[in-house]
Amino acid sequence: MADLELHNPEFDIVISLGGQSKTITVKPDETSDGVEYYKCKSGDEEITQIRQDEDHKWEQLWGDLSDEEVAAIGEAIEQKQ
Repeated sequence: MADLELHNPEFDIVISLGGQSKTITVKPDETSDGVEYYKCKSGDEEITQIRQDEDHKWEQLWGDLSDEEVAAIGEAIEQKQ
């Protein structure tokens, strides 16, 4: 398992959620079998966990954001990397 703390430190993105501009802190992590996913927090509250599926579509593992919001977070993550 890669050490994501050193190689992929957390970073901030700014997106529109619920019609408001929000700063989201994104922390890369990986599952026990090495699949990368992203924990997303707004302030101290974790709002979602997302990953790209095998077709490179962003999917939500946990949370209740809309598909459009998940896609917006995913696009912002891609731009940061």
